[in-house]
Amino acid sequence: MHLKDNLLRMQLQREIEEAKALEAQGKMREASEHYMRAAGIYRRVAYDSPIDTAEDVFRMASQYESFSKALINRAALRSMKARAPAQDDRAGQAEDLIVSQKPSTVWDDIGGLEDVKTEIKEAIILPFVGSKPEYVKCPRTILLYGPPGTGKTLLAKASSNTLAATFFEARISSLLSKYFGESTKLVNALFGKARRMQPSLIFMDELDSVAVSRDTNIDEATRRVLGQLLTEIEGFATSTEDKILIMGATNKPWDLDDAIISRFQKKIYVPLPELVARKIVLQIHLHGADLSRISIEELARQTEGFSGRDLANLCQEAVSRMILELNPAMQKLTVSELESYKLAHRPLEEADFGAALAKIKPSTQPGDIEKYTEWKEGFGG
Repeated sequence: MHLKDNLLRMQLQREIEEAKALEAQGKMREASEHYMRAAGIYRRVAYDSPIDTAEDVFRMASQYESFSKALINRAALRSMKARAPAQDDRAGQAEDLIVSQKPSTVWDDIGGLEDVKTEIKEAIILPFVGSKPEYVKCPRTILLYGPPGTGKTLLAKASSNTLAATFFEARISSLLSKYFGESTKLVNALFGKARRMQPSLIFMDELDSVAVSRDTNIDEATRRVLGQLLTEIEGFATSTEDKILIMGATNKPWDLDDAIISRFQKKIYVPLPELVARKIVLQIHLHGADLSRISIEELARQTEGFSGRDLANLCQEAVSRMILELNPAMQKLTVSELESYKLAHRPLEEADFGAALAKIKPSTQPGDIEKYTEWKEGFGG
């Protein structure tokens, strides 16, 4: 990896050394924070790296993020062992790992995807209608699939907000936690808590990381979690009383196990934004900036193949270029000086986005779009 900025190199080295020192002292949570900062630096470097090396740098970022999460898990295990909890307490602590919230995301926060939003609204509202004919069957399990960064999580949160439902984010890394002995206990806790707090929406992101084909070489813990997920999802899909929806999301639907695919009654393709949608997404991420010197229409044309996340990164890169140009001494300021510092800024210009476009590239390749199209034709959605 080639770091162009010596300051970043030094900062990265400090974060890693500090993390290792804290880990050696048994301070897992503190070490985790430094590993996560190192991951953030690697991601910054990746955006500045040539496309042929950026993937390796991103991989390093993911590796240090994994280190951080592993230390958090070890800290939790140590805390649990110290308290020697009873069996009932273990279940309660498992539930504490389940992220639940009342999202504030609304549909207007999501640029474009009007057809997708309409299809989701129709699907999620019908199960909650109180009086309907017996023959009206409602999908309670929905699979969102498509390229990374297209807004699948935002769509799930907006759905939960529409229904005033508790939003449960089922993190696959938590579902596969080894330190609870049996990973299935956490799956049981997730679905049990959703039943008690209904109306609820359970969102399982990166489903392909656990629900891969059972013909592949997967470990026993993953196999158990997959089996338990299949059982729980089947129970919710056939329920007529529970006010609970399950949404899964994947960037690689072709890797999913056939059994998990069949559990999702409705499959919705979330595509890359088209021209009009890209224009809306750019306006959302540049809200408040002076755009008098650029053409959003032209910028939208230049970003064909970009996902919503790619567009967000592009806007941030352009803004960063402008800020760094007008505030060259900012990095030398002390913490106390930063608090009183007034950031200089100017209207964004074509040169800002030209430089950003040279760095930020689409994360989805044309060949991948063909695979989504083929999968859609085979499985629907």
